[in-house]
Amino acid sequence: MDLTQIVPEAKSEIEHFLADFPDWTVVIRWATATGKSWLSVELSQYFDMEVVSADSRQIFCFMDIGTDKIAKKIRSTLPHHQIDIIDPDQNYTAWQRKQDSEAIIEQILQHKKVPFIVGGTGLYIDTIYKNFTMPESAPDLIFRQQLQDQEDLQPGFLHSELSRIDPVEASKLHPKATRYIIRALEIHHSTWSTKTDTFIQQPVRHPLLMLGLWREKEQWNMLINSRIKQMIKNWLIDEVQSLLSVGYSTDLQSMNGIWYKEVISYLHWLYNLEKMEEYLKRNTHHLAKKQRTRFRRYIAQWKINARENVRYRVWNLW
Repeated sequence: MDLTQIVPEAKSEIEHFLADFPDWTVVIRWATATGKSWLSVELSQYFDMEVVSADSRQIFCFMDIGTDKIAKKIRSTLPHHQIDIIDPDQNYTAWQRKQDSEAIIEQILQHKKVPFIVGGTGLYIDTIYKNFTMPESAPDLIFRQQLQDQEDLQPGFLHSELSRIDPVEASKLHPKATRYIIRALEIHHSTWSTKTDTFIQQPVRHPLLMLGLWREKEQWNMLINSRIKQMIKNWLIDEVQSLLSVGYSTDLQSMNGIWYKEVISYLHWLYNLEKMEEYLKRNTHHLAKKQRTRFRRYIAQWKINARENVRYRVWNLW
């Protein structure tokens, strides 16, 4: 089945869901290069809807090509929220995102429209799907750097420390998942509670229809390679150069993400254009592999223990 064949099936699925739940939200989730945004735009022909982005990097202004934002022309007719809301040197926590996204969804529903949450960042979708309680814990950059310095001196320190403080959370994280371990330690540092104790699932605020797209690995890899070539053709290098020229530091979290760090290394003469493209493809494939693993886990969970007031549908694409 290809994407065009999915549109009528998705339309029917949504219509049936709407008949049962008038106060509802649609989620289109899956990994990079599966066609989530395309499907949402196609469905906008049939539903009075607005999109809430669930992408961790599309929140940043001036970062368009490397985050694969939907075209501004489309956004001018189909409202998209949680895009271009902060500058690359600003912080935006998952707690803030949860609060803001919930308010946006309520507003869309009040206007008698359909909220469509579209994206591949699992944490941001889970704040709605699993409706975690979350601590209001602002980033502590000094504490983070202290932890990173200690890890650099003593590899494995961070995971050992988290295992001592919050063994349940530590068991979920690879020892090299430094950013996530630091955040869990930071939550304990600022709240004196563990992430396990503070991230508690609750019933969904509104009924959810979870739509997923799955592609076979070989096809997925071809689409990723094609996307990387298109990003380079669409002036990705110039976008990164522009960000650097106005003073955005390479140390920023926004600039250290995939599709930006590889170009920065190229601009700093660490490797040539051909090698940059190779690294872009390799790192994107690694990301897709992690996402495939994560989403397989979700499918298994859905089949074993579906959440109340949540329906699921996944399509296999050729």
